[in-house]
Amino acid sequence: MKSGNPHKDAAQPFIKWAGGKRAVIPFLAPHFPDYIKTYREPFVGGGAVFFTFADRIGQAYLSDTNKDLIITYQVIKHDVERLIDVLDEHKRMHMKMAGCTYSGGNSHYKKIRSQHPKSDTDIAARFIYLNKTCFNGLYRVNKTGQFNVPEGSYRNPAICDPVRLRKCSLALQKAHIRLCDFEDFEPRKGDVIYCDPPYDGCFAQYQKDGFGRDDQKRLAEAAHRWDKIGAKVILSNSDTEFMRNLYPSWKTFTAKIRRSIGQKVASRTKAAELVISNVVWRGKCQPHR
Repeated sequence: MKSGNPHKDAAQPFIKWAGGKRAVIPFLAPHFPDYIKTYREPFVGGGAVFFTFADRIGQAYLSDTNKDLIITYQVIKHDVERLIDVLDEHKRMHMKMAGCTYSGGNSHYKKIRSQHPKSDTDIAARFIYLNKTCFNGLYRVNKTGQFNVPEGSYRNPAICDPVRLRKCSLALQKAHIRLCDFEDFEPRKGDVIYCDPPYDGCFAQYQKDGFGRDDQKRLAEAAHRWDKIGAKVILSNSDTEFMRNLYPSWKTFTAKIRRSIGQKVASRTKAAELVISNVVWRGKCQPHR
């Protein structure tokens, strides 16, 4: 079986993302076949799982309900060189105006955060720029859907990484990218589906409507439907009694993972992550049932 660790030349996520899965990948790897004809990820987020296993995947269907995120994926796939040019300009202006932030002036960050660009490339560049320069890389919107995270205190943020973006673009050539809810697709027998929704009891304000327990129940109902048609389904979530009760007959495994949200790395406590699967477990670690 191939290692769950990404190859040195593999693409890696182009944004920071709350709940990113890089630390969980070793626990997910035993669930993933050596070859995946069709892969579906309806909560793609930062894409860590897709990029890790991209060399095993024939074709992928990546989706999310975050419109700016999906536009960014599409631009990276189809227009990465233009995106790199716009990000380079953001980097230049950010460094030029860096002294304004704490002196009460209007920084480049505040200017871009207040804008609503029209072109897809400008939307994607704004999304990545804000992600790389906002406080802790946190994506959060208010009730009206406006991004409202304050600026972070970074000396030299990695606003533009051309090598990483080009590798992501290459990996995404095999992906169909859609803005949709997880219920808006119909998988087939043999498809591998990985779901990483906002976690039960954790921060979920990625979208103005959030993702509550009614949504967790909707997802569980969908996962059981996919199981019945013969799809291979893997999910990640918080290790809570509520989540276990939604999947009473499925295999589960708990891993202690350091959360990616917190002002200081040292203050980010480890929390129990629950891997839920209908796939036969492979490897040394054994599921709870």
